[in-house]
Amino acid sequence: MIGGTTISGFVITYNEEAAIRDCLESMKWADELVVVDSFSQDATVGIAREYTDKVIQREFAGYVPQTRFAFEQTTCDWVLWLDADERLSDRAVAEIQEAFEQPGEGACDGFSLPRRTHFLGRWIMHGGWYPQRKLRLFRRAAARIAGEQIHPEAVVPGPVRRLKGDILHFSFPGGIMDYVERSRKYAEIAARERFAKGKKVGVAGLLLRPPMAFLQGYVLRLGFLDGVPGLAVAAGRAYHKFMRDMRLWELASKGE
Repeated sequence: MIGGTTISGFVITYNEEAAIRDCLESMKWADELVVVDSFSQDATVGIAREYTDKVIQREFAGYVPQTRFAFEQTTCDWVLWLDADERLSDRAVAEIQEAFEQPGEGACDGFSLPRRTHFLGRWIMHGGWYPQRKLRLFRRAAARIAGEQIHPEAVVPGPVRRLKGDILHFSFPGGIMDYVERSRKYAEIAARERFAKGKKVGVAGLLLRPPMAFLQGYVLRLGFLDGVPGLAVAAGRAYHKFMRDMRLWELASKGE
């Protein structure tokens, strides 16, 4: 409890033994930790139980439903949400604690934090990857989990305060091939969502969207300042757009 306010932390997991300890370590000061695991085959559950008794195993139902379920298991006044490959920086923890120690925390319904991603050996600071502000600390009674299938997000009706401390994101531990594989996977999901909504794509979209996505990330958003990793980020963005739209075209042409 900080300043009379209780805080829950939650995370959803599947085979995250390499990351989950650091994630939970950065939240261990919370009054309650909730881990919802999709029947991991590695040591994830055992590690999680070192930090909390509230470890729930549940079949994966999609990112949004699974995140919503985990949120619904929390019981404290405020809720902190991290992904398994994320952790709070020391500065973020200090800012959160300071915010609740001071009077007036009731003046907002949530706090957003910038997310900084480590990729190919360096922190990516441009190209649209930083700052990726995320609403990850919110008043439980006011919040809900919404968003598209692969991008759950918290939504609150009232004001959101901006903190400066980072969420540290250690995604794509397998490097460039991990990045490519996830881009392909997410492109498939996004294409099916768009197809279900009746969206279509033509030759012009297939030709123009990928290079425009590359130029936006690499030039307009200064991705070139991140060196070769910045080039990979911009190229991956273009690849995702092309695969998503190409798959949408394929679904539409087959009438699936």
